[in-house]
Amino acid sequence: MRFRRRRSLLPRVGRRPSPEDAAPLKGQLWTRSESNLREPDVHPMRRIIAAGVAVVECALLGWLWFGPAMAVRSVDISGAHHLSTSQVASAAGLDRSGSVLAVDGESDRQRLLGQVWVRTASVEPQLDGTVVVSITEWQPIAAYHAGTGKRYFLLSSQAIVLGPAASAGTLVDIQGPAGPDLKSGAQALDPALLTALVNIQRGFPALIGQEVAGFIVDSCGDLTLISKKGWRVYFGRVLTPEEFTTLRDKLSALKAISGHGNVDYNSTDLSYVNVMNPAEPAAGYKSRTPATPSPSPGTPQPSPSPVPTCK
Repeated sequence: MRFRRRRSLLPRVGRRPSPEDAAPLKGQLWTRSESNLREPDVHPMRRIIAAGVAVVECALLGWLWFGPAMAVRSVDISGAHHLSTSQVASAAGLDRSGSVLAVDGESDRQRLLGQVWVRTASVEPQLDGTVVVSITEWQPIAAYHAGTGKRYFLLSSQAIVLGPAASAGTLVDIQGPAGPDLKSGAQALDPALLTALVNIQRGFPALIGQEVAGFIVDSCGDLTLISKKGWRVYFGRVLTPEEFTTLRDKLSALKAISGHGNVDYNSTDLSYVNVMNPAEPAAGYKSRTPATPSPSPGTPQPSPSPVPTCK
């Protein structure tokens, strides 16, 4: 009897792949032949051509870097008033011949910001060989001098010494403690105090109808205002932020005692106004200065107590 194989309606499943046919796992590359692992050979002529192209590229880059095609032809500087164009170019490192490709705008900008007069700066090299430099300078708002000397130094809004000046002019005149002259870039006083002094001088005419001649800040931190009529205003210490905030109350007290039979700021007899305690302001007059009584003969003199001296 002959038996026929029954044909299934389902597709025949292929035979299971052997481990030899499967993709080699990591660490089993030794199963491949060395001929399959060897990189294809490169014709020597291609290597020579590639080396020649690299040499040409290096030569072209060197020609662009050191040659006249991309050389810096001009430096366009704008915004400089207290600094000369040569000083700006030297500070930015653009006073030497070179290529515009070698100009690092950010590094040159940082060097310019290191100058005391420079507030903002930008350096932009152009492909035509021009380097555009734009700066803005700090504007002096006050003139500072140490002690009674008259060697003035200009101050920025950050109270940084910008440089010497012949006179204060229309700027706020500030006399600091006696000592050596400050150098450019030094911090003369607290920026918040400088801002307060500038605002006081600007608002003084509207406050009591008088003008400010200058300010004195001694070594103890006491602030004194000198009016153009000669009398003074004693504000007391201004060393801390809390003491800065009391200036508003002291100015209000200065206005509160103005006129109406109180203090006449136009009087030539007025010597000073003390607003150290804004709740109890006091005024002193030249004609009312009490005379010092002469001691009687034989009266022992009291030993003076040491008093700190502020200059």
